[in-house]
Amino acid sequence: MAHPGGYGGGPPQQWRPGMGPPPQDFRQGNGPPRGGGGGGPPPMAPPPMQGMPQFAGYEQVGGFGQSKCHILQVLTELYAPPPSPPPPPPSGPPPPMEFSDIANLDEGACRQAMLDHVAENCCYGSKPAEEMQITHHHGLTAFHYTLETFTEARKTGFQHVPYRGGPVDGPEHGIPPPPWQIHCLADSMFNTHVKKMEVPHTATVRPCHRCDAQGYFRCWECHGWGQTECDACDRRGFHEHFDPNTGQHVRNTCHRCHGDGICSCHRCGGDGRITCDECDGYRNIKTYIELVVTFTNHLGEHVIERSDMPDHLVKEVGGEMVFEQVLDQVFPITSYPIAEINQNSIRIVNQHKGAFPNERLIKQRQQLRAVPVTEVHYTWDEVSTRYWIYGLERKVHAPDYPQQCCWGCTIL
Repeated sequence: MAHPGGYGGGPPQQWRPGMGPPPQDFRQGNGPPRGGGGGGPPPMAPPPMQGMPQFAGYEQVGGFGQSKCHILQVLTELYAPPPSPPPPPPSGPPPPMEFSDIANLDEGACRQAMLDHVAENCCYGSKPAEEMQITHHHGLTAFHYTLETFTEARKTGFQHVPYRGGPVDGPEHGIPPPPWQIHCLADSMFNTHVKKMEVPHTATVRPCHRCDAQGYFRCWECHGWGQTECDACDRRGFHEHFDPNTGQHVRNTCHRCHGDGICSCHRCGGDGRITCDECDGYRNIKTYIELVVTFTNHLGEHVIERSDMPDHLVKEVGGEMVFEQVLDQVFPITSYPIAEINQNSIRIVNQHKGAFPNERLIKQRQQLRAVPVTEVHYTWDEVSTRYWIYGLERKVHAPDYPQQCCWGCTIL
């Protein structure tokens, strides 16, 4: 039987091993079983839904472990539509993008970047970096466009925890608020994370379904006896072996059971009972409707990089911020001098419109970063190849470096 809220006072007594004798006929079988043959714990099962209270607005709530989403038909009654988007970013020439000490590297800086890269890889040999002849190098700018759509989704389902005492916020305290009226703010913007909370006025206390409110169940190893037959000596209490020096069979007391043939059950510590892990020995559980709020940062992106360096490297390093906009809804970039940026901004913004119908749009952020890239051609020992220096950190991508394997390692 479920009881509504109103509980309080001191915490209930928790059952612990050794607390009082077990009920009559608790033990199973005619004696301690053989060790290791007791099977496993009682199967885990959620509390029965029969007798669970019904709450207005939560008639279709998911059962234990079966959360149901709350779609935005409910949300539209509670949140006004976002304001009209502001005018697009001003047109005209782009902000200055001068990388005098980064993209336009001189020969010494190009060599030093390679030396630093080789030093970070213990197996690389340093001679090519020290002796290479740089024949040509030129700087260029890669662009990384991102659109982040930060949204919120809500779902509810019944949950249960051991009832360890304390007040219970049950239906007698009021009507549970609808899912989208419960106050819950994101911990941080544009960061995917999940928050869980108890829906107000939905808690009840009920006897534990797994242990029948005893706080324990019979040990599955010893069947409630607290002992098992010693499997080291096959319950004989001794080990026997033949001594060739005396021609006699010699008996030695079993080191495990000390001659008793019976061992204390290692599973329950000799009590015959194991604390119920559903109620943690408190005999009762608290059930309630849990609200799960999922904040998701949906990312769309596009890279413009004209060299043969892999595009994904541009996403991983620092660059200069050319444009940034954070609004309820952003307008795509349409006036940038590079047409490919405008086209992909329009494409990604349109993709995000209506892409998340069961989520509430909180904010959007679009960014355009300029990432410096320098392509360096060099020769060493009749090898002609190239490498790239990219990002404000001056990372190096050198897939064809001549000495990559075990040139700097010492085999011990």
